[in-house]
Amino acid sequence: MEVKHKYEFTVNGMEITLKDKSHAGIFRQFWAYFMDLDMDKTIKTIESVGIRTSDSEYFVAKNGSKKKNILVKEGYWIYTHLNPQAMQRTYEKFISGWEVETVLTETQTINTVPEEKTKLKNIYKKSIAMALCRRGHDIEHTMRNRENPKYQVFVFKDTPVLIKDLLELTK
Repeated sequence: MEVKHKYEFTVNGMEITLKDKSHAGIFRQFWAYFMDLDMDKTIKTIESVGIRTSDSEYFVAKNGSKKKNILVKEGYWIYTHLNPQAMQRTYEKFISGWEVETVLTETQTINTVPEEKTKLKNIYKKSIAMALCRRGHDIEHTMRNRENPKYQVFVFKDTPVLIKDLLELTK
């Protein structure tokens, strides 16, 4: 294998050098290195710094050509259709996020309790949604109805009071 390209970086105080005949080969080695080092931290860093990911094995270009994405875990791939400058920016962004994540985990001493997710209730009928608003309930947000796009879905926080009022309105 003729080595034409190399990429050097420092992580966790270690100098790493990747060599390959192509930029794409170095890109694959880069991700393999971090996935072998710590898969969970790699995924967390990818998501926190905004690296482009896909739920598909291939990227299909407008002209119909396919490029294979890099598998991270089942159903989760990293885009590989980048030019060398974009790869360089990706490396730098990921490594800075990796180091920030390392500092956070080393300095984190307080056990945090995960925040409970707020439950939401979808209301599909506008007249019922307006009646709930008149009774003092706030609309959290609205969204397009997937079944029939010309209609809206009204979303409220799911509370016992909302359920009580909803039962009264629909009886």
